[in-house]
This record gives sequence, C-alpha cells and structure tokens, in this order.
Amino acid sequence: MREGDPVHAGQRLLSIVPTADELAEQPIEAPWDGRIARLHARVEGREIAAQTLLVELFDPNSLVLRFAVDGQQAIGLGVGQSVQVQFSAAPDSLIELRITRTWPALEPETGQRVFEAWIPPQADLAIGMKAQVRANPAISLQLPANSLDGLASPSGILAAHGSGPQAQA
Repeated sequence: MREGDPVHAGQRLLSIVPTADELAEQPIEAPWDGRIARLHARVEGREIAAQTLLVELFDPNSLVLRFAVDGQQAIGLGVGQSVQVQFSAAPDSLIELRITRTWPALEPETGQRVFEAWIPPQADLAIGMKAQVRANPAISLQLPANSLDGLASPSGILAAHGSGPQAQA
C-alpha cells in the first residue's frame, strides 16, 4: 500500500506478525472505503510499541473545511449558507461551499465560532491545505423608516429623512 491508494472496507492494510508470546498474525483491515492518507508503519522485522499510529485512512466523500470566525462576524452565518473559499493550492480560483455544521458556542480561548463546510470529492484537494474563507452573511432588519435616524451600519451611519414610503436612507 502507498499513500493515496484507494482501499475498500475489509481490505487488509497490514499485518502485525506475532512475537513468541502470541499465537497468530494480526491483520489490520480498512473499516470503510477510503484512501490512505499516511503510512506510519514502514518497517519489517522490527518491533512496534503498543498504541503506535500505523495508518491514517480517510473517506474522500466526508472531507470538510473547518474554519473559525470572530464572534460578531459570525452573526448571520448558518447551516446551508454559501461561503467562497480560496485554497492555497489554487490561489486564482474560488470554490463555493455550503456550511454543513456550526458549533453552538464560541471557543473560550479565541472568542471565535467554528463552522464546517463539506468539500465535494471532485475538488481534489489535499488534507491540511490552507484556505481563505469569504462569507457575506445576509442580515436584515425590519424597522419603520423614521427609526433609522442615527442607526449604525457596517458602512457607517444610516440617516433617514422623512417617513413612510418616501423615506430615503
């Protein structure tokens, strides 16, 4: 097996050869269909310590981009919303992804909220790639026109003149 190779559920990935105390060879099989991300066991005839990481396996159909956004900027972001993503490997192309999961609370150390967006397998991206995420949350307020005087907005101060349908902001 080599890194990047596809594997199928139940396929033997490697075998642990018994020491004098053990009776039989121990096969390690793939628990699901996927790909080999990393092989850590490249030694034959050497003893490996218990709980040593041997193989990293991933499912290309379940890759996600996990990103964090400052608490105030996270307002309006939610499951199903589109985000534009630019991966370091493809700086000239934007990929549109949809948010599939949101964390319910801000991270205590950073004050950021964590989100995940599913990455389609055909994107052919490498695990661990850096990305820049752009989101434009749609935030709407319904206020009477005469209540807009002096209301702060992201682009400055909104000022309304007049009232009713003729109001200008």
